[in-house]
Amino acid sequence: MMIGTLRAGALGLAGIAVALAAPAAAQQGQCSRDKLQDVAERYVKAQHDGSVFALPVGEWVDYRENYGLVSTTTGVIGQAADFAWHVELVDPTACRVFVQGVILKPTPYVVGTALAWSFNGLGQINSVVTQAGDPAFDAQAASDAAGKEDWGEIPADKREARAALLATANAYLAGLPGPRLADTEFTVDETKGAVAVRGHASATDGPAVGHVLRIESGKVRYDHALTPKA
Repeated sequence: MMIGTLRAGALGLAGIAVALAAPAAAQQGQCSRDKLQDVAERYVKAQHDGSVFALPVGEWVDYRENYGLVSTTTGVIGQAADFAWHVELVDPTACRVFVQGVILKPTPYVVGTALAWSFNGLGQINSVVTQAGDPAFDAQAASDAAGKEDWGEIPADKREARAALLATANAYLAGLPGPRLADTEFTVDETKGAVAVRGHASATDGPAVGHVLRIESGKVRYDHALTPKA
């Protein structure tokens, strides 16, 4: 196994064969909300199992933590653990899922993971990982606080469009103290009024930073900041 890159073998090759045989319209359907929700739920199971093979991976998948290539057997995904709390963001437009989760045992972590889906399976899994020693890290406090928050679906007549959510997120991030984020990636779930942001602090080679925002009526209600040690 190459570091950070997993070869899925026969499972992945079979997936490719099926995808290549499918018409373009069917391939586009792979980014449906239902399909991506299944990916999110499988990621939660993969963390429970401590095995990336619980996920519908393609022939190859790059696994990164804080932008660095990491082995899928030694990274957080390879350590069997349940999320004490988690939220799933599904973004059919970007064909991506983002899951933020809090792990309390055996080793505490707070992670935010983006999973990019393509017609032949997952090709990239990118996690922002915080742990003991990182700024203001307290997994138990994060789990307790998040458990009291409302991250459920927003009624259809009160939902904001993707563009509005992105505008609110960008304005909020621009107003935060400290360096601006660079090379940002957004995952937007209109049904939950949620925007996950992954980027670098200051410059494209800066340390990883993440935010998971709940936006209601044009205002940020919750901000889960992920700030690993530089």
